Amino acid sequence: MTLLLGDCRDKLNEISDNSADVIYLDPPFYTQKIHALKNRNDSKEYSFNDVWENLDDYLTFIKQVLFQLQRVLKDSGSIFLHCDRYACQSSTHTVR
Repeated sequence: MTLLLGDCRDKLNEISDNSADVIYLDPPFYTQKIHALKNRNDSKEYSFNDVWENLDDYLTFIKQVLFQLQRVLKDSGSIFLHCDRYACQSSTHTVR
């Protein structure tokens, strides 16, 4: 098993077509915040920007990532997408 950490848009370029059995994606949730967390001894800080111009930009990002995930997924594979209520409550969109 291989675990890749980083921006999925960059990491997906490193993966061959039709090569993944299982994909778990934990994308930003459209919270419109910058999130930061320090480790226990405050020696490292991890952060990510979850601020978007608008909901359409966020949904375009999710759609583009899902298309790339489909490219790397084996025909017998599964994608698990961690979603949150923020974008769903803000939208009447359907991502197709």
